[in-house]
Amino acid sequence: MNIMPVLLNFKIPAISFKKNNEKYSSYGISVMNKEPAQDIFVKQKSKAIPSFGGIIKTSSDFRNLAAKRTIHCVYCNRPLLSNKVLDKLKASGVFSKNIRDVVLEMFHYLDYMHPTEKNVLKKITIMAFDYPKIRLSEAIKKLYPEANKELLNEQMPILKELSSISDKLPYGYKTKFKKLLKISKYRLLEKEYIPEEFSGKEFSYKIKRIEETIKDKILAQKIMKLTEPLTHPIFKKPSLPLNSRFTNRILNLTQTRDIDKSKITKADLQLILISQIKKYAEILNRKDIINYCETAVKTIEQKPVKIKFSNKAFKYDINEILEGMPNAELRKEIDNIISKLPTSRTSVNAFITKHEMAASDAIGYDILRPSLATIEHMKAKSKGGPNELYNYALACERDNNMRSNGSMAEFIEQFPMQNQKNYFKEIFEEVKKGNITRADALGMVNTFIEQSGRRIDINFKI
Repeated sequence: MNIMPVLLNFKIPAISFKKNNEKYSSYGISVMNKEPAQDIFVKQKSKAIPSFGGIIKTSSDFRNLAAKRTIHCVYCNRPLLSNKVLDKLKASGVFSKNIRDVVLEMFHYLDYMHPTEKNVLKKITIMAFDYPKIRLSEAIKKLYPEANKELLNEQMPILKELSSISDKLPYGYKTKFKKLLKISKYRLLEKEYIPEEFSGKEFSYKIKRIEETIKDKILAQKIMKLTEPLTHPIFKKPSLPLNSRFTNRILNLTQTRDIDKSKITKADLQLILISQIKKYAEILNRKDIINYCETAVKTIEQKPVKIKFSNKAFKYDINEILEGMPNAELRKEIDNIISKLPTSRTSVNAFITKHEMAASDAIGYDILRPSLATIEHMKAKSKGGPNELYNYALACERDNNMRSNGSMAEFIEQFPMQNQKNYFKEIFEEVKKGNITRADALGMVNTFIEQSGRRIDINFKI
């Protein structure tokens, strides 16, 4: 049976399938006005789920619970996606297939997706009618011009708002702040400019974000190993001189021979590292990494370059510029304005523009990545939270990252208590099956009450 949605009267016909012992069915949705009206697939009542097969003792066992049964995020109550499922999809090469096949596979996971990623998939689904054979990377490029225009309309007023308060900054902060805003405007408008310095930290972060999408794990590890020295303070601080030990480390790492060490500069070492990363990227045919490398080389050589605006990099630079600023109220005002900037987590347009140069594997992976099951330390590790089962909860990657090491009590306010009741009901179902001890489950509840300030009554029969 060909289950590709057929464009008939602007409707997607109903189909059904099974996935992980769960039955799904679809219903037609209108695709007029280029916007699906509702989710395509809904999950029907599940059959009995087999037992985990042993007492859960470690964080790895606990996280892998998502591979054995449907379990929901303690915060948003979305079903959690297992790393094993995503790794299998990545290994199968499904994200590199034509968008027709990608869409059909992704439909299986609509329940897991967050709103932004789900809406990205809807745009790609509509594009599949006209361009069924193109790849994800090509689809994003076609969506990019309109998305970038709409995103710019959202970003520029926020930049103007920041500019309007720059004169309030104390002496010593104002000049750097205004210079950053000028550079940010170049980036938003995609205009060429000559950067003052290369940021190894930003470069490394970009590579790290797509490292998991590289199928060749050996080359992926080699690339990440090469990015590590680029974040060393020796490149950031002009006052720190090169030393032979650091130089030899990089030359050995890149297997560079026949070079006069007495004449080598910091910029030379950066270029050597990036050149080797680019060689590996060419072997992998990863145009996204190649583009990062080419931009980095131009930056180091002080040549005009176009660098896309990045929320992450912008916030990092703001924090660096305003570190130690005595006016706490003004700093809070600036942070509040910056928080209005649309991100790839909250905006379809931001997701599309962020992935303009991304490989198909990276795009597909990032659509599902926010739903991955992760270990949430209810009492943050940075605040002394132990690596013990009673301090663990399962949360999607997005909510885990959004909370970071902040207060659980503050973060959880945006979610209804019913979500946590559903979550702990599932935990105690595992107690009943013999997969989690009663003592560990009760410890989780006690830690949750202590850290969240919410009381969960245990009325489950064990």
